[in-house]
Amino acid sequence: MAKVHIARDGKILGSHDEHAVPALIALGEIRRTDHWWRRGMGSWERVGRSFDPPAPAPSAAAPAAQPVPRPQGHVRFTCLRCGNRFNEPKEVKTGSFLTELFYWAISPVAGGLYTAGRALSTRRCCPRCDSEQINDEPW
Repeated sequence: MAKVHIARDGKILGSHDEHAVPALIALGEIRRTDHWWRRGMGSWERVGRSFDPPAPAPSAAAPAAQPVPRPQGHVRFTCLRCGNRFNEPKEVKTGSFLTELFYWAISPVAGGLYTAGRALSTRRCCPRCDSEQINDEPW
């Protein structure tokens, strides 16, 4: 494999395998404005001009891509506190499961009331930061 030397602002940053340069560009370690050189070249060239992938040629026979219809009724959530985007909020019930079992053991009526109270007081929150400040948006 050919080694290429990368330079930025007149200083040589190092040498890399020629096949690894596109991946390093994607990672941001090498900029498109940097210059590169390998043995046998007459002068330094810009990385962006040499290592950019060629644009695909438009084919006349290919039909235009149809937009994918969005499903109806789906909602995406955004946390207003941490900015996390997620499809399903975390549901947290108040009270204790052990207390619920205790009430069911005492009386089915008391257990039913406690279970119903826990279900009604369920709160939806962000799975990352447990914030209740979430915004739902259809998509």
